[in-house]
Amino acid sequence: METYSTQVLELLSLGRTSSGISQMKIGVAQDDKYATYVIEVDEFTFLELEALGPLHGDRIRISPYSKWDPYRNSYYSSFIRTTGSTRVPLYFACSEAYIALIRQIRQGELQPVSPAKEEQVVQAVLMPVSNRPDPRGGFASRLPKVAVAILIMIGLLALFSIATGGKVDSGRLLGGQVAKAEVTNGDSGITVAHALSPVSDKAVTQDEAAVVTADQPVAEQSPVQSKSREHEEKPAFTIIDIDEDKKFFGLPKEYVALTFDDGPSKLTKDIVDILTEQNVPATFLFVGQNVARHKEAVTYAAGHGMSIGNHSWDHSVLTKSTLQDQSDNLSKASKAIEALTHKPVTLFRPPYGAVNDELVSSADQQHMKTLLWNRDPEDWNAKTPEDITAYFHHVESAGGIYVLHEDKYTVQALPAIIKYLKGKDLTFVAFK
Repeated sequence: METYSTQVLELLSLGRTSSGISQMKIGVAQDDKYATYVIEVDEFTFLELEALGPLHGDRIRISPYSKWDPYRNSYYSSFIRTTGSTRVPLYFACSEAYIALIRQIRQGELQPVSPAKEEQVVQAVLMPVSNRPDPRGGFASRLPKVAVAILIMIGLLALFSIATGGKVDSGRLLGGQVAKAEVTNGDSGITVAHALSPVSDKAVTQDEAAVVTADQPVAEQSPVQSKSREHEEKPAFTIIDIDEDKKFFGLPKEYVALTFDDGPSKLTKDIVDILTEQNVPATFLFVGQNVARHKEAVTYAAGHGMSIGNHSWDHSVLTKSTLQDQSDNLSKASKAIEALTHKPVTLFRPPYGAVNDELVSSADQQHMKTLLWNRDPEDWNAKTPEDITAYFHHVESAGGIYVLHEDKYTVQALPAIIKYLKGKDLTFVAFK
């Protein structure tokens, strides 16, 4: 079972050479390999990036993907700025030339800089302080106030789960753009149980269910049952578990996961019905306040074998709360869910993807693993179902942990999303 390996792109420096050429130095990590690239950046993209400074001393993880904004008639991309254990996503407009260069790096079409030549490259200070444009003079300043607010909200959603590079113990973070889990069949304590295949009604053997090697997560075939039909054979879903003491986790390339945030809602049943009809599992991250308002949606999702996790009580930015407030918030949400499902909650997804040491520790103390994501269609910001499905067609599906929301366009797009992912011959999984 070959693990899907995700590249991590890090901005090492940005500046101008003595001759005035704008350059970026990018480090690319994939598996145990590391390469450095130096590319020339067009003036438009350079100024947009520079306007987001100062960033000196921070770790900057660059998104390998970009998106088209039809209302601004411009492409935009993003990066994650990590300071200590705090991660902040920032967005910038970019050119097609920049997109093409990043794509070439991602696909291995550009030659990395050799160690000998790297010493000769002009090392510009990261986001130099002198001659920096006003930070308000970038992309955001050219947008109406409503659009700026939207971008701020987008920023809070942390579209890529990237290895923090700070003090956060990523051993308890599920998801993210770190692609490997240090889990073996011998020491993980996890076994592959006999279960019904999620595609057919044939029983599968342990050997058929998973072949596990070092540095790969274990897929546990668990007979999660659907209660929609009393006399039919119950379908089994694939459940992914991980040893919380291991360092990193990522889905093998054979797998894909759909996760739904911010429920339950009046749309939960519709989503579950589509998933059940397609025999596809998913993970729902419920907000405690919504649980109190939509109790029947919680029992419906649980009754159809969906995995359910904690998304806080009130969807607040918990990294700004005290340790006691964090603990109380998580506990209140878990109790509300457990009162309806009669099962312990073992997953936590931080609102907006905002996470630090203290929050991970609070979740861990309540026996919950912190679940992030590595694919973000931004469905909550879509204007049509086609806006959502277009994202799936433009990113690598294998190993994807998609974050979706309980919105009407998401419900309308879901059948097409599932059809597309099934066409990729991927196995859908949920988490526990």
